[in-house]
Amino acid sequence: MRFSFQNPETYVSRLPGFLLFLFLFTHLISCTEPNLGLEVQDPADVVNLLKTDSIIVRSTLERQDSVRTDELSANLLGAYNDPLLGIMRAAFCTQFVPTVSTTNLGDGFVADSIVLVMPYRGFYGDITKVNGLQKFKVYRLLEDLSLSSVYYSNKQVEISSSTIGETGFIVPLLTDSIPVTGKKQAPQLRIKLSVDLATEFASNPESLTDIDAFKSLFKGVFVQSETYSNVGSGAILDFALLGGARVDLFYKNAESDSLLVSFVVNENCARFTQFNHTYSQHVNDIISAPALAAERTYTQTMAGLRTRIDLPNLKTWQNGRRIVINEAKLIVPISVGDIGIYIPNPILDLVTKNSNGDLIQTPDLLVGGNYPGGIYNATNKEYVFNIARYIQAILNDLIVDRGLFIQSNGTGVSAYRAPLNGSGSAERPIKIELVYQLLPN
Repeated sequence: MRFSFQNPETYVSRLPGFLLFLFLFTHLISCTEPNLGLEVQDPADVVNLLKTDSIIVRSTLERQDSVRTDELSANLLGAYNDPLLGIMRAAFCTQFVPTVSTTNLGDGFVADSIVLVMPYRGFYGDITKVNGLQKFKVYRLLEDLSLSSVYYSNKQVEISSSTIGETGFIVPLLTDSIPVTGKKQAPQLRIKLSVDLATEFASNPESLTDIDAFKSLFKGVFVQSETYSNVGSGAILDFALLGGARVDLFYKNAESDSLLVSFVVNENCARFTQFNHTYSQHVNDIISAPALAAERTYTQTMAGLRTRIDLPNLKTWQNGRRIVINEAKLIVPISVGDIGIYIPNPILDLVTKNSNGDLIQTPDLLVGGNYPGGIYNATNKEYVFNIARYIQAILNDLIVDRGLFIQSNGTGVSAYRAPLNGSGSAERPIKIELVYQLLPN
């Protein structure tokens, strides 16, 4: 799904989204007044078209609320010092379960090593030898996680006071295979854990054959990282924990040596990602002094930043006229000089709010497919959103303009950010282009 919300509410009597679409469609094409809304006309099929880009646009910057991050397709880990935004951090918690229900470590158990293994999937930031150094730490969870619980990105968990495993400062190697017991495996982060954990497993053999008993004994891990404070250093790493994350226990017993048993992350394991931002003075200034966002603003994943768009003179511009909106585009240029190594978000979403202040879909977003826009155009260095239905609904007094919000798609599973020109930028400001018709009163 391209976009979703927890408990989305609608403009008309809290109707579900598809009923809102149906209501607006039937209302706007069947009433005696020729008000067109959701079903706007193709400009190529209409004469006497007018155009304007004089609608006043006001951009401001604000922080997003926390987002739900449990059992998503990816978990993020890492830290980086963004030259513009400040220090960004991602950590995660996860449970593990035995791979088989007949796990038996045997008599004479001796642990050789126990290792946390997490295959890499991607990164965002810098992983070069100079700036890519990160130190990873593993703590034991001291509280139970539950698949039936909801976890948000600001959730704090109870963990052990000391680590059960950590690395020195290392550079993540996402393209190099790694030899394990004489065989090459896909690039992965490997963190040695305390062998005391293996001894504890061996001392509780009944827990190795029962998922719930194992999760009670070993509640899981909390993994975080730190990086040097140099501006521009570090990266957020991307792991699909269901794609091979595990704890490998290498051991021997009275019958054999070079034995291996694994405890994996699967669909029976609760997991979630935690985000933390220490914003730069630059960002704090823009948030506290909204006028500064007229020049530069941002959007960011990881429950980070979003840009608010207001149209303070839209109804004044209408001035009582009967207007049919044939096309309306919100054009949002990137601040090209501020991109650096940080690739802009591939997709942004444009949403609005209801009377309770909850984020909801716009009529244009309800259309689905590629119509709403928001896909990054790398050639033009901009995002374009279609908002004809939204503008028409405001002009027809079907909805109240409570602002539009540009925010990142996939905020819980990616680390993108995009520096945007504000509505008053001296370069290419955010603007609205309208194609419309005037109807007789």
